[in-house]
This record gives sequence, structure tokens and C-alpha cells, in this order.
Amino acid sequence: MLDTHQLLILAEVARYGSYTAAAKALGYSQPAISYQMRLLERATRASLVMRAGRGIVLTETGRRLADHAEIVLTALAAAEAEIRAMSEQRADTVRLGAFRSSCATLVPSLLDRLARSTPDDGGDPAPQLVVQQVEPPEAAQLLRSGKIEIGLLCDWTNEATADAERGLRRVSLMTDRRCVVVPADHRLARETSDGDEVDFADLADEPWVMETVRERFLAACAATRFTPRLVATADDHVTIQNLVTSGVGITLMNELAISAHLDSRLRVRPLANWPHRRIYALASPEALREAPVAHTVRELRAAARTIRGRLRATPVGADRPGLQAA
Repeated sequence: MLDTHQLLILAEVARYGSYTAAAKALGYSQPAISYQMRLLERATRASLVMRAGRGIVLTETGRRLADHAEIVLTALAAAEAEIRAMSEQRADTVRLGAFRSSCATLVPSLLDRLARSTPDDGGDPAPQLVVQQVEPPEAAQLLRSGKIEIGLLCDWTNEATADAERGLRRVSLMTDRRCVVVPADHRLARETSDGDEVDFADLADEPWVMETVRERFLAACAATRFTPRLVATADDHVTIQNLVTSGVGITLMNELAISAHLDSRLRVRPLANWPHRRIYALASPEALREAPVAHTVRELRAAARTIRGRLRATPVGADRPGLQAA
């Protein structure tokens, strides 16, 4: 293995064209530069420099090795800068990956609680939270790769735990229901009351406004033996609600997303016999033993309870739905 210090000297000799200039740039004596170059030639078993008049020039081998030295030294400098930045990062920083609707509901509540929280009994300050919006499968991958400390995920009560979560620990936060969202003048709004459940089969003839990711919806349609009439696709909840308000079609949304925003011209009815969605935090057992992560998870559970307390008394319907704490 070549000595990186000697490669640095070679790169400086190549840059300045003399031992004297290289020594001045590095703060060494000229004999020290000459000695290190002889050691490098011995290690490579090749002549790297040759005399040219009163100076020196690199041989073809020397020029080629100098080019490689620049690449190696640049890579090492980049690695050093990255490691320095990582070591300088606040020790109490917690990176959180959260799914979309939680970023508009649970995460803001969590941030508010962390901003107002006092140091733990041990004197540790509240963690500094860094949030990244990611969908559940990606969050599990980021946890395993060490790019986040906590994932905020969701799945359905009729689903088995994903293989990607093996070895990680779940912390239950709440459950919510899947709801149909319709205009205020829709027949469902007229024929049912707030909180009344709707059978999915009764929606077979409706036009639909749905998100791009809709595998569960299509599977439910197939199980109910109808082919949905998809008239619009959008992934922004406000856009979807505006389309439904205009009468283009109806849609399905979860209670947590509806709690973040519901157009006053819309009505909501929960679906009957539809699995509930589980919302939970995910982290490694080792991370959960770290004070900043444990603090964040405690405040996250409190944030979930706060949302439930605020919405519990309001039935699923014209205004805001209720949620269930796990």
C-alpha cells in the first residue's frame, strides 16, 4: 500500500515542478522532500523523476502516479469533510421519516411539543428534529441504513408485519378509518347522517378521483366485483378535495388526512367493514435506548393523544372526524 503522505508530496512536486517549490508549499525542507520521493520510488520500484537541466521533470510513470494521487487525495479530503460534518452535528439531533398525512398532523404537533418541552430529569435538552417526508417502505429502508432514527409509518389491521421491519420495534400511536368523501349535495350526504357507515358495494357506480398509489382500492373493487370508473388522478389532498367539490367524482381518504383539511362543501362517511389503519413509530431497540430518541417518541405519543382529544367529540362527518388512540 502506497503512503498517502508521499503521494501528497508527489502531487505537489508535479504541481510546482521542483523539490524546492514543493517544500516551500508544504512547509518542509528540500532534503526532506527529496528523501520522501526516494522512498516512494523504492516502494513503486520505478523512476518517478529525472533531471532536466538544473531542474527535474516527472517521468511518464511519475505523471501517471501523480494523476492517481490527485484522485486519491481529493477523495480523502471529501471523506474527511463529510466525517467532520457528521461529528459536528448536534448530538441531540433526531432524524424522522414520516408519511404524508402525518406530516400535516402528527409532525407539527410533535414539533410544537418539542419546542415547549423542558430538559429531561438528567438535564438533557429537547431533541432537535429533522423531518423527511417518505412513504412507509422507504422509511423502513432508511432506518436500516442508519439515515433516520425514527420512522412514522402506517399499515392496515389485516396486514402482517413487513419483512423490512424485522428486528425493529413498533410503538403504537393510533388507528384511523377509511372514509368516502362526497359533495354536500351528493345522494350519500342526503340519505345518511354524520357518523353513518357506508357499504363500499353501494359505491360501485360512482366516478372516482384517486391517488396514483391505489392498489388496495383496486383490490377492494375486485373483491366487491366491480370495475371502478376512474375519472381523475391526483396526489395532493387539497387538489383531490377541490375535484370532488366540483362534482368530478368521489374519493376515499383516511381520517388523519381529513383532520388536517376538509373543505366545508364536502361530507365524510366512514366505510363499513373496511380494515382500520394502524399508525406507529418504528425504531431500532438500540436507538430507543438513546435519550433524544426516547424523548421524541414520548412526545410523539403525547401528540397522538392530543389529536385524539381534540377530535374525539366530533363525529366523522361534515366537520372533522374522530380518531382512536392505540
